[in-house]
Amino acid sequence: MKTLSEANKKLEELIVSTVEKGNESHDNKSYEDALKEYFRAWALLPEPKLEWEIASWISACMYSAYFDMAAFAKAKEWAEIALKTRGSDIDTAPLVDLGMVCFELNSLDESYNYFDAAYNYGKARSFKERPKKYLDFYLSEKKKR
Repeated sequence: MKTLSEANKKLEELIVSTVEKGNESHDNKSYEDALKEYFRAWALLPEPKLEWEIASWISACMYSAYFDMAAFAKAKEWAEIALKTRGSDIDTAPLVDLGMVCFELNSLDESYNYFDAAYNYGKARSFKERPKKYLDFYLSEKKKR
């Protein structure tokens, strides 16, 4: 992954401030406004977008907004990008995010597989600060398999 601050510090600062503005809207449950800012940030990202470290953060924010809007198909698209662009294999959040959205889409085998990958690395701590139903689903399925 390339670090944008090394290539163009001013552009990175603009992207960060744009995403942070989106995060404020997200915190206020103004999801459409948040998405506008996230898409602005995404548009500012140089091509190829998936090669920049900051792409993971932007895509994770988009996933989160779409998830909170219950737009699960769109949330899954952005969760997949967040997984592709994550900076480290020890970051289990994108796996848990994909497991959650697959669960909500009733793709339970796919959900289990993402949860299993996260759990195998980080155990229950991977699910910290996530609704309990996801860990409960995973542990229940794990017993059956």
